[in-house]
Amino acid sequence: MELQALASPCLRAVKRGLTAALSATLAVSVALMPVTASAQASKINRPKFDAATFVNMAVRLPMLVERVTKSYTLLQQGALENRAKRQMQDAIREFERTLRTLQAAPPTGQIQDNYNLLEQLWGEFRELTNAPATPESTKKLAEQNEEVVWIATKGAQLMVEFTRSQRSNLIAIAGDARVLTQRIAKLYLFRAAGIRNNVIENDLKAANDQLRVDIEKLSKAKENTEQIKQELDLADTQLGFLKIAADDLNRNPTSKERLEYVTKACDNILDVMERVTKLYEALKN
Repeated sequence: MELQALASPCLRAVKRGLTAALSATLAVSVALMPVTASAQASKINRPKFDAATFVNMAVRLPMLVERVTKSYTLLQQGALENRAKRQMQDAIREFERTLRTLQAAPPTGQIQDNYNLLEQLWGEFRELTNAPATPESTKKLAEQNEEVVWIATKGAQLMVEFTRSQRSNLIAIAGDARVLTQRIAKLYLFRAAGIRNNVIENDLKAANDQLRVDIEKLSKAKENTEQIKQELDLADTQLGFLKIAADDLNRNPTSKERLEYVTKACDNILDVMERVTKLYEALKN
């Protein structure tokens, strides 16, 4: 099965940026890890495993992490503050609820181990969001974000590989597009805040290019219904609006007003891709 959607250049860069020690930690820490409260709870009232639903949840987790970091950085920039607070709180609650569900019905031991490690990393990440949004705290959250996104993405890859269906693959590509909408907004905000200046332009190009590739790839899927085609046409139109907003921002990279336009454009694409992903989830195998 092709998994290019979940192995986009920007997400592969996340993996390359992590230390080899983290890879070893996945095997060692899980082996030594005590049974967590959520793992204990998973033994009771396990939900029925539904492939499409669980794939959608798994590929959604990396987007929620990016959304939390994006929202926190908006607060640090003093932009869309009420919206950012609401989105961050909602994303945190949904991440924790979704992670518990995935831990309660893992189809393999490897997937269970991955989500147990993700629970540990998320706890550290979540703690950082409690601090006031300052330049220093935002940099710390940005660093932790990469680790959490990597492990969440690995869990999504494992789930897609386990289910092995064209529907899962389409959900994965649409899910990757969701991740990229929040990652792109986050990266523009990072640039304005002076975070990761040495790689930001390359990361932005990779993320923007992959988002277009994902949407084009979905547009060619033979499984598309008329409703899905209409939504993907809308996503393509919204990409045009994002480019206009980004071009304006590039002429004044620290403009709060232009940062808000880009953020809203990314969220508009996310809304469309949310509907597309649910439509793919509803398809018959």
